[in-house]
Amino acid sequence: MASRKEEQFEGSFFAKPAVGSLFTVLSALAFLVLCMVLPLVGQAGVATEYARQNFYTFMAVLAVCFVLAVLAVVSKLERRRLDESPLPYSSLGLCAVCILLFIALVSGMLGV
Repeated sequence: MASRKEEQFEGSFFAKPAVGSLFTVLSALAFLVLCMVLPLVGQAGVATEYARQNFYTFMAVLAVCFVLAVLAVVSKLERRRLDESPLPYSSLGLCAVCILLFIALVSGMLGV
């Protein structure tokens, strides 16, 4: 039964509901990892001799989280164009949080 439903779908790969949900879940998990590595760039992380590696590690995890959140937004917006699905507020919010964290990191508000 599920194979018939997928055969009838007339959208792009990103417009499939499973793809949008997958990117949303992956971006949430990446944000969880980002929150776990946040102390690397805090005041305690700056005092270590490998603070630069901590900074680059945090930037990499932040980039992965942001890319996954953007992919989730793109996928959900393509799905919305087809069937008027709801606006992906959580994914948009996660993109905004990633941008704010990047600004705080670069400006030195996180401890670097």
